[in-house]
Amino acid sequence: MNAPPADGERRTVLVVEDEYLLAMELKHALVGGGFEVLGPAGSVNHALDLVNEKRPHAAVLDLTLGSETVSPVALHLKSLGVPFILASAVSPRELARYPIFSGVLNLGKPTDLGHLVRVMQSL
Repeated sequence: MNAPPADGERRTVLVVEDEYLLAMELKHALVGGGFEVLGPAGSVNHALDLVNEKRPHAAVLDLTLGSETVSPVALHLKSLGVPFILASAVSPRELARYPIFSGVLNLGKPTDLGHLVRVMQSL
């Protein structure tokens, strides 16, 4: 768990989502909730570049980014101690194929944006 931000500092959330309209909805909701948003990133490489430029306080990830999965991003975030959740339409059975996501909250799609903001505030 990260320490609370210093006075006046906005918490930063990385958004990794390859569907443009969904990515913009997530970003808009998080900015409206008082967060600074990194991204959205639509690929693993873009997400890793963003994390290496500025370490986020938390992240919301879609499992599938075109033909790749977000697993390398999740592994990197975990190594940095950055908490993350999923916003993915993937089934629990499919998700179980990826040990890195064991026990990770999946808000699903369509994502309840109010719930997303509350969850991010709790991380």
